[in-house]
Amino acid sequence: MIRGELRTVPAAAQASLLVLPVAIDSGEAWVMLRAEQLEIEPVKSIDPLRPIADVRANAVEVGDDVVLAKLSMATAHALMTTLLSAEAIGVARWATDTASQYAKIREQFGRPIGQFQAIKHKCAEMIADTERATAAVWDAARALDEAREKDWDTAGSHVEFAAAVAATLAPAAAQRCAQDCIQVHGGIGFTWEHDTNVYYRRALMLAASFGRSSDYPQQVVDTATSTGMRAVDIDLDPDTEKLRAEIRAEVAAFKAMDREQRKVALAEGGWVLPYLPKPWGRGAGPVEQIIIAQEFAAGRVKRPQTGIATWIIPSIVAYGTDEQKQRFLPPTLRGEMIWCQLFSEPGAGSDLAGLSTKATRTDGGWRITGQKIWTTAAQFAQWGALLARTDPNAPKHNGITYFLLDMSSDGVDVKPLRELTGNAMFNTVYIDDVFVPDECVLGEVNRGWEVSRNTLTAERVSIGSSEANFLATLAQFVEFVRDGQFDQVARHRAGQLIAEGHAAKVLNLRSTLLTLAGGDAMPSAAISKLLSMRTGQGYAEFAVSSFGTDAAIGDTDQLPGKWGEYLLASRATTIYGGTSEVQLNIIAERLLGLPRDP
Repeated sequence: MIRGELRTVPAAAQASLLVLPVAIDSGEAWVMLRAEQLEIEPVKSIDPLRPIADVRANAVEVGDDVVLAKLSMATAHALMTTLLSAEAIGVARWATDTASQYAKIREQFGRPIGQFQAIKHKCAEMIADTERATAAVWDAARALDEAREKDWDTAGSHVEFAAAVAATLAPAAAQRCAQDCIQVHGGIGFTWEHDTNVYYRRALMLAASFGRSSDYPQQVVDTATSTGMRAVDIDLDPDTEKLRAEIRAEVAAFKAMDREQRKVALAEGGWVLPYLPKPWGRGAGPVEQIIIAQEFAAGRVKRPQTGIATWIIPSIVAYGTDEQKQRFLPPTLRGEMIWCQLFSEPGAGSDLAGLSTKATRTDGGWRITGQKIWTTAAQFAQWGALLARTDPNAPKHNGITYFLLDMSSDGVDVKPLRELTGNAMFNTVYIDDVFVPDECVLGEVNRGWEVSRNTLTAERVSIGSSEANFLATLAQFVEFVRDGQFDQVARHRAGQLIAEGHAAKVLNLRSTLLTLAGGDAMPSAAISKLLSMRTGQGYAEFAVSSFGTDAAIGDTDQLPGKWGEYLLASRATTIYGGTSEVQLNIIAERLLGLPRDP
């Protein structure tokens, strides 16, 4: 016999069947009751399309057939929060799409409002929020599927953690996107007539349906610091096992070699950058690349590090002459030739096409004069990839040529640029009437922008798909929180950051799967970079703010100094490889189709 009351039950005023939690002798259970068995009192709802009601059970007699015996409270809660989160991202996506479409057609000051950066960036932030929440909900659904296949063993698949991450991010994204959608629409968005109010009301209803929003970040941090986080792994088809076995055998053979022999064998076999076409790579598709990375990691075999050259090599492969390929690629792939990238200038950072370094034709080659800045590893590099203007009368994207510069040439002067961390990873490079022979022009003269786009694309995808090596990782942040003593407010913030960090990893996984399916992952990589770097900054900000007066310690051998170093270094992450503002433009224009700046 069931007695009791539940207040403000969503959709109860319209439901014919209700699934309710009840206390039984063995603990708690879920029962399924018909509406006519209950007393249902409608309550005015903030969302008229999903009316709430108070529900009372007055001595309702039920049999075992209505008890959902296999449904534990934890599993039921994870199911509900995942389903509600899925609906929340539907609201967020509608709001994002509707705001973006309106921004394309609404004109003010003689042009579409979507061309104004304030609106463009607002819409880009909306899709970034939506995609992150979508990744989290997708992962929660995968966790539930895995648990169902194991007879609802939720521990192994970390269902509660994944569902809590989704519940932390999705309802918040729905509310923010619905609010921003109203803002983009202006006055019409504040009317009863427009659908913006319908979706905003649904976002508020969904947020209320989750219960206290603070519970979910708390669950995230509690779970992450006790039983651990859910692993972010990619499952490949069973028919790849033959290929995996072959690669594993190759890795074992490499491990048996001495270091020098292994370095040469890896380079000659195309294992260093396997996605390159043969003979420089293996012509490996996305699936083979993943297996190679997994097996080399599992076998603890390190491949030569190519550093900045990772982004230059594809351009040499695509545009280089046979002589250039033979001269530069073998030693670079062996890790013996160090490169730098001479693109950015004091007056041409994100807007590379505005560069002013000039190259003038002379006998047998070119004389180049100019200044480059923010050049990583220039003080160690033997060669540099250099952009210079060879036709000052051509439009700014034309008239640029891509040169391969010997950094030991007369007239090249490298000055380390001390960063706010006190380190000198970047450099200013002065180029004073430096001679570059014709055989060091990569691609066609005046077509260097085309060659450089190959490099820039490689850079953005690479950076967007991994955590920066000078930032604290998610695992390090979780360890820091686990070892510390924090009040409830701080743990709530830590839970939010852990949820964001986990979702960023899942977003990277979804980008990989998109690549496997033959899609274009570059726009999603821009979202990944934007969100990952912000979250990395958040880890350091949280840690440093928790140290009190010890936050002033600069000794990196001590914990406060170590995290202070992370905090200082983190400011670079939203600048290099394309500033956050440039990433927002890319997201708005390529994912949402908003008009480019005139």
